[in-house]
Amino acid sequence: MRIIYAFLVVLACGLASSEMTEEEFYEKVFEEVDPDFILDNERILTTYLKCFYNEIECNVHAEVVKKSIPNVLATVCGRCSDKQKGIFKYSLNKFIPAHPKDWERILSIYDPTGEAWPKVKEFIES
Repeated sequence: MRIIYAFLVVLACGLASSEMTEEEFYEKVFEEVDPDFILDNERILTTYLKCFYNEIECNVHAEVVKKSIPNVLATVCGRCSDKQKGIFKYSLNKFIPAHPKDWERILSIYDPTGEAWPKVKEFIES
């Protein structure tokens, strides 16, 4: 059931994106998908990571997340709503300890200078 729900949300986001403002679209993408659904499913998580690493073609949701990574890291989720910041913090606190090598790889791609990580680390520890 959760897979069907996630698929429908992603499909709806993809189809409705032309009719929504960018803010509404990001709200749907980042607030209506359960992060545990992705983080607790190794197959889905691996698909997202391979997308982020440019190893495979991305699905609609993963592509939007991938495109947002540089900005989200650089601004420490500066354009995020309070709810999105909570989801971001929760997701990182769950993902980083469970997948430290993947996190290092993400940082090497999306924060190659290492400028963002200290601010992000402070955010997730707050």
